[in-house]
This record gives sequence, structure tokens and C-alpha cells, in this order.
Amino acid sequence: MAIEELTTKMRRNELPMTQKERYQLMVKAHIIDEEGYYHPSFFSKETVAKDRATGNPVRRF
Repeated sequence: MAIEELTTKMRRNELPMTQKERYQLMVKAHIIDEEGYYHPSFFSKETVAKDRATGNPVRRF
């Protein structure tokens, strides 16, 4: 199966998520921390520092 077919099939079958569910999924996956900023376990110190310096976290819903 070509990658285009696989991608199309996955998009067709994906379950719709609310923004709150997406936020909770990103927190659970340690992509962002509870405050909505990049999680330091997966991102460099520089990236985390820049993210916090902007003061623009992912909003909680």
C-alpha cells in the first residue's frame, strides 16, 4: 500500500476529537506540560526557554 493510500485511509477512519481531548492527549504524551508549554523531556532547553519566553502556552479547554 502506498503512503498516500495509507494516509488517506487513516484520515477517513480517524475519530473526531474535541480541542480539550487533543490538549489532554498532548499532556499525556508529554509533548506539552500541564501549563501548556513544550515538555522539557522531548525538547531542547533552548526551545523550552523560547516557548516560555513568549508567554503563549497552548490554551486549556
